[in-house]
Amino acid sequence: MRSKALFFSVCFFAFIQLPATEIDSSFSLKWNNEPWGSGGLIPAGPPWNMIGPYDFDGDGFGDFVVSSSYAGEFCNGVYHYEATSNDSIELQWVYTFYDLSCTYDAYSSVAVGDIDGDQNHEILSLVDTSPGAPGQKGLQIFEWNTDSMSFLSTPTYTWDMGLDSVWEAAQIYVDELDGDPQQEIIVSIMDGPWAELGTGGSSRLMIFELDTIINDSAIFHIEYEDNAWSNWSGYNISTGDLDNDGLKEIYTVGYNYFHLIIHENSGEDTYEYQTDFYVCSEQYQRANQGIVVADIDNNGTNELFCATSGVNSLTGDLITPGSLFVVEGIDDVSNLSYANFNFFKSYTGGLRQINIGDADGDGSPNLYLAAHYDEAVYDWEFNGGDPLTAASYTERAIFMDDTTDNYTPGNDQGKVRVAKLFTGDVDNDGLGDIIFSSASFAADKPHLFMIENDGLLTNDNTELQLPLVFTIGQNYPNPFNPDTKFDYTIYHTNDVSLKIYDILGNEIYTVYNGTRTPGSYRATWRGVNNNNKPAASGIYFYQLVSGDNSITKKLLLNK
Repeated sequence: MRSKALFFSVCFFAFIQLPATEIDSSFSLKWNNEPWGSGGLIPAGPPWNMIGPYDFDGDGFGDFVVSSSYAGEFCNGVYHYEATSNDSIELQWVYTFYDLSCTYDAYSSVAVGDIDGDQNHEILSLVDTSPGAPGQKGLQIFEWNTDSMSFLSTPTYTWDMGLDSVWEAAQIYVDELDGDPQQEIIVSIMDGPWAELGTGGSSRLMIFELDTIINDSAIFHIEYEDNAWSNWSGYNISTGDLDNDGLKEIYTVGYNYFHLIIHENSGEDTYEYQTDFYVCSEQYQRANQGIVVADIDNNGTNELFCATSGVNSLTGDLITPGSLFVVEGIDDVSNLSYANFNFFKSYTGGLRQINIGDADGDGSPNLYLAAHYDEAVYDWEFNGGDPLTAASYTERAIFMDDTTDNYTPGNDQGKVRVAKLFTGDVDNDGLGDIIFSSASFAADKPHLFMIENDGLLTNDNTELQLPLVFTIGQNYPNPFNPDTKFDYTIYHTNDVSLKIYDILGNEIYTVYNGTRTPGSYRATWRGVNNNNKPAASGIYFYQLVSGDNSITKKLLLNK
């Protein structure tokens, strides 16, 4: 349980006033979709979920996927967009969930993965279903088709996840967690009902993977399930290795007091609860993909960056702000507590997603914050030094809507409510882009935006700066038998390969070869060659390549 000291400390931090944020003029708006009031029909509801960038067809232009929520009679849908030329983005594919719930409060979430390992991406949608309606399946999967160069027009696989219904499809996430060849699917779901929360309603975290395909039907294997939540499903699933023990953690956040709940992988298909605690004292503080684990200072120790939502009324009145926290130096994630959280800053309008990238291309990693009711995107650029000190960062606003045009009090007209964002050169023009969504109900505002950096540094430092392309740590364990892991971070979307070589320079095994978007990744080598035969004991080298850049390190297989 939380102590009174925790409540007071959180309340104290939440109302610290810091200087106004500098506006960065090096970013400008390049594209947006048509507002509903101007004839735009897609997305049919506020795009609370968005993920990218990808390059599904290999043409060098970035793709991203959006899902809508609260579309009511128009029904929620999932949408594939692609950049088609300089500063131009077009809608490529649409699927609408007419056969599922079309109530006004229906929600949906989206992820992208390759769960069957065939090198073709799938869109994975988690969608609300109608309680009591037989045959409805809240997991809907669409596979990329190399013949049509599009996603299939009907779901490739569907599954009810063993649930009667999905009352709230809070979050779906895809990652390889346990070192086996299969990606895991992680979902946070409330299987309700709302009226029985605390007396019979339930929420749960589920981790499962594709087991087999029989007669075009997918059979899934549930690896782990936890339904011991306090209230509502969480709109946050994040993964990472904060304690650097070689085991990935799963971070979820319950919809009350920013209830952070942590599980950790403990072996193939096995997971263990680690800890849970409250970060905020206000009841409806939550996270919307508000946690990122990354080694921002490239010293081999990961940091956790955490953004809280703040609290607002259903009519948009701001009650308490959201906050940005940073954590580092955790040797055992089970010992993590609020005492480890370093407060950076509060934001009146609250925060939704936090992401990492380098859209200005200056070689310094940046934290990008979706500032919801501030109608802004904030950039915290890391300048070196102690990552737990706010003075090590430069904060700027790289987008801010005209807040004076909120002409209808009590609703969303005139408001851009920034919800999700990602970075990458999506239009392939050599300049960094940021795509972000607005979860506003405003009919007079767009709901998807692209801003682009002009390529000019905004500071006076004329010293040559080499772009930070990627980092990779030492494999662990090392020496190893039978397998070892590699953690690496990619800062720019590019073709990436990770390969094993012997001391004569002969390629032994390809660990990964494909496109990577900015983020942190883990890979495993099981000590075999490309023919799946055991490699001999001895010294080997692993090489990570991205574009014209490479890093090579030594490892030892000791049988």
